[in-house]
Amino acid sequence: MVFKELIKKKRDGRELSKEEIEFIVNSYTKGETPDYQMAALLMAIFFQGLNYDETLYLTDSMLRSGKQVVVKAEGTLVDKHSTGGIGDKVSLIIAPVLAELGFKAPLLAGRALGFTGGTIDKLESTGMKVELSDKEISEVTERFGFSISAQTPEIAPADRKIYALRDATATVESIPLIVSSILSKKLAVNTEAIVFDVKVGSGAFMKTMEKAKALAEGLVQVSKLYGKRAGALITEMSQPLGLFAGNALEVREALDSLRGTIQPDLLEVVSSLVGALYELTGRGTFGKGKSDAEEVIKNGRAAERFINWVEYLGGNPYPEIRAKRFVVESPADGYVLGIDGEALGWLIVEMGGGRRKAGDKIDYSVGLAFFKKVGDKVEKDEPIGEIYYNAGGVENLSIKFLSAFQFSKEPVEKPKLIKGKVV
Repeated sequence: MVFKELIKKKRDGRELSKEEIEFIVNSYTKGETPDYQMAALLMAIFFQGLNYDETLYLTDSMLRSGKQVVVKAEGTLVDKHSTGGIGDKVSLIIAPVLAELGFKAPLLAGRALGFTGGTIDKLESTGMKVELSDKEISEVTERFGFSISAQTPEIAPADRKIYALRDATATVESIPLIVSSILSKKLAVNTEAIVFDVKVGSGAFMKTMEKAKALAEGLVQVSKLYGKRAGALITEMSQPLGLFAGNALEVREALDSLRGTIQPDLLEVVSSLVGALYELTGRGTFGKGKSDAEEVIKNGRAAERFINWVEYLGGNPYPEIRAKRFVVESPADGYVLGIDGEALGWLIVEMGGGRRKAGDKIDYSVGLAFFKKVGDKVEKDEPIGEIYYNAGGVENLSIKFLSAFQFSKEPVEKPKLIKGKVV
């Protein structure tokens, strides 16, 4: 095949065959196709798109560029994936809850890059082992009913190479390319069903419902073509989720949540995702799954499972917070009109709690607390949040925190948390 002709074919809006897409991925991964030609093809895809069959072929080719993880554990293997957001510690809560409900949940997770946090960074704040072999993943999943571990370099190496070029060529936002990137890693595990938590709003990568729905539909439809049972919820991320954002802070909040002290928004998202998995696996109705999850969380039944899991892998399930604290007060009476989640995410990065580029060192203790959310009434000088910091002028940090909040003198309706469902 001639790569230039494939660029032309996609440039003109024609469909690429399975064999052509396999050639594209293999030749680029092996270094036989130069960056400039692959960049041209990515831009053609950005403008012309890929249909679901093409996206499936791309996903499968990238998946098969590396190893697959075969988890050997008795029971129904399920997975959950989030597109990321501020304060999103859902994986830390849902995995032991699913295990308590009789599922087996071997989750592979990533580290932070950009303004949203990474589950693996959060777990590393405990000091636990996060890089596990296939055998260890199976052992941990069988022992505790769940596992959360880092995606290894052996999984979908083609995706890493292609993603780096997407980042350099401003083609990251392409929905089919996002779908294939996510699924080339998620489908590498032999789970039976997967639920996607697609975030939408200022604190997410998908800022609009239109784009969030397109992403959710792509993830679900391509997963089904691959033979998985799949569904998605589109969830609110125009403001932080839960009480805290920051690595160690979120681990502590996750454990408190599993003990029954959970924020209402966090409970709604976690229980709804469990409800979706009940439907996908034939375990029961959405409502049944939701109520079962709520009962497990409120009774604290999964907390001991979480603690034992972290300790088994050498960590402290309630990591120490070595940071200075500063309370931020409301500048006026009124109601919280809006919160810029992305601005707050970048504030955490600025304080050292995230990465601007791969390899940056993280301060696990820094982060933010949110005492007020959209729709809440506030009074002048009332605490609305707290900054956990180790470096930087606190006045400047406080100004940036407040600048992410908008206030209204009139009452404001609270946003709906579950904004859509795709099955």
